[in-house]
Amino acid sequence: MPSTRIVCAALIALFLSFTPSVFAQNDRLDAVRTPFSTTLQEQWLEQVLPGAQRFSEKSGEPPVFRAYKNNEDGEEVQIGFVFLSADVPPEEKGFAAPIDMLIGMDMEGVITGLKVLTYTESYRYSLGDFVAEPDFHDQFPGKPITDEFRITEDIDGIAGATMTSYGISQGARGAARRVATAYIGYQEVDDEVLAWAANGRAELETYTWESMLAAGMVKTLNIPMPADQELQLSVTYIGDTELGEFLIGDAAYQRADRDSRARLGGNHLILIGVGGSAAPLFRSSMMYVQQGENEPERVDPNRFVTAGNGDIGAIAGHVNYAGAIVLEEYVDVNQTINILYKPRGSTDFFSVAYDVYPLALALANGEPILSEADIERARIAESNFFVRLWYAPPWGTTPWLEVIILAGILSLVMAAFLRNDARIRWVALTATMLYLGFFKGGFLSVAHITGAISQGPGIFLNNLPMLMIIVFTIVTTLLWGRIFCSSLCPFGAVQDFITRFTPKSWRIKVPQAIHDRALYIKYGILALIITVAFTGSGISLFQYFEPFGTLFFFSSSATLWAILIAILIASALVERFYCRYVCPLGAALGIASLLSPLRIKRVPQCGICKVCEHACPTGAIRGAEIDFKECVRCDVCESKLITKAGTCRHSMKEIANRQKPGNTIPIRSVDTFTPA
Repeated sequence: MPSTRIVCAALIALFLSFTPSVFAQNDRLDAVRTPFSTTLQEQWLEQVLPGAQRFSEKSGEPPVFRAYKNNEDGEEVQIGFVFLSADVPPEEKGFAAPIDMLIGMDMEGVITGLKVLTYTESYRYSLGDFVAEPDFHDQFPGKPITDEFRITEDIDGIAGATMTSYGISQGARGAARRVATAYIGYQEVDDEVLAWAANGRAELETYTWESMLAAGMVKTLNIPMPADQELQLSVTYIGDTELGEFLIGDAAYQRADRDSRARLGGNHLILIGVGGSAAPLFRSSMMYVQQGENEPERVDPNRFVTAGNGDIGAIAGHVNYAGAIVLEEYVDVNQTINILYKPRGSTDFFSVAYDVYPLALALANGEPILSEADIERARIAESNFFVRLWYAPPWGTTPWLEVIILAGILSLVMAAFLRNDARIRWVALTATMLYLGFFKGGFLSVAHITGAISQGPGIFLNNLPMLMIIVFTIVTTLLWGRIFCSSLCPFGAVQDFITRFTPKSWRIKVPQAIHDRALYIKYGILALIITVAFTGSGISLFQYFEPFGTLFFFSSSATLWAILIAILIASALVERFYCRYVCPLGAALGIASLLSPLRIKRVPQCGICKVCEHACPTGAIRGAEIDFKECVRCDVCESKLITKAGTCRHSMKEIANRQKPGNTIPIRSVDTFTPA
């Protein structure tokens, strides 16, 4: 049918139009995939420096590959360098260790490409190759090494991996600068000085020619000439790159600056813009400079350099062409300078008094030029702690939506704990599992402990939501015990849901003797991971013992999925199996909880009652005693005590009267709570 053919043709056309974009996306992804190898391949060099026709062998100090291509005349010329970040130490660290990269740079100090070769970042083992983000890599080509490469400001980082993004961007910038210093004469300039120059340029950009005249930044000298003509000279100071490029353009200023330094070694330039109907009659030999009580001194022809055609920059449209006077060393630019012109055949001088304006002096002398934002930051920096925390927090822009959601979850956790309310706790567990687990991947891991060991605790200041979780966990653990394990751990929530929905007939009671020994396995795992972290070897082990990364990040590792499935099956058979015997983070929190003063209370009846012991999900209760480091503060036992679900519903006198003769029970502070 015709309509069928039309539909088929439309579908084929849609497929054909869609297919190239799919292939293009796949090509982009292939280009940024991490090979996890430092054995270089030829195509990698071409990826980071496109357009090169030949690469030399690696040589030099630091060692680099030189890239060449043929120019229009067929002559082979060098167009850049390719180098390994590891060959240009020191390397920046990511979250766990330095990241090996291959970097391309042209002869002007501009990054042409970047390829991550291998890394041992903690999240890699759970997330897979999480740095293979085309949009992240696409930000580097075309970026000059003079940029600061700041995450969130100059570079959009990889979501959830700020330290890794920082390590890549700052590592590439630092390595490229060191190569540029060695081979193309790059001179490192303090970032603060660069910022001042940028602020000065930004302030200059706010001026028009008219406002510069009104502010005295530019002075004009009008000179009557024969035949009712007029020569107009515009005078201003251009003794700095930002000033010169703003006023007369990059090329004209660079030529004037080069000529002045080559001839005379001077760097104080007074721009003379020549205009008016008598502009063709202007002669630089008629120019004079005078300062103070000194006599006017004619400008030496060698001290007058060309400064462009006056068609680019702020002077465009206001002068016919321009030159610049290279001031003598005795001229003090901090004092008034008189610029004079004596027309040919005249006995009179025409002069204008010029004072170099403060912004120009500040630029020329490398003095601080603060933007409004800088001034505000300085004000905040001098304020009290709370003002600094509000206006200039270490994590940058506050992600308010994430903070509000997380604050709500933390409030649910504390409400459930303080009220001993199982219904609120299940709501908190659901929110924790779905939001922190599957949606955000914002859970605590022993990797945060190893990261703090290798990088210092300051690494957590750049992520406010994670900082909130860490502070909450530390405070609650030191006060009450492992509340995190009870209600804020996404994998703990997964285990609780498994227990709730699997038949009780599946449960296995671990023999007490085996349980008492097996619970120390997690402490051994913690000790192993911490020991490796302290050695600084870069070896990562935690992913084999923290299966929640596999579950919530959907790892691509078959081995890690096998471990996860085995632990989930074990958790269906043994309540909170992972928490009891495997979790290294739980072990760390268990050790910290030994300091907790606000522990679960016990009553005398606990000595003969088994109700709470049988109900404990981690096997932490043995009669009247609680192994507090194993307790996850699910507070099932406290709830049973409140509802008197066990022997505690009877007084000790009543219990004693029911005992068989000869089986006496000591009566201690009847119905009085005492610490375990």
